[in-house]
Amino acid sequence: MRNLPKWIKQTRTNVKFIFNIPDYDKYLLHHQEHHPDTKPMTEKEFYMSTLNDRYNSGKINRCC
Repeated sequence: MRNLPKWIKQTRTNVKFIFNIPDYDKYLLHHQEHHPDTKPMTEKEFYMSTLNDRYNSGKINRCC
């Protein structure tokens, strides 16, 4: 994924934002800037954590 042209990466990020899909690359940047002394989650751990937060939070997660 690192070799994709910049516009493709930006489009991918925008689509994920529109559909509320977590962006692992964005997470890594945030983690590197704000938590450099800790190890980031793997991609699988990140997605499982976001799914758990979304569906097991006890909040209503639907539009209707």
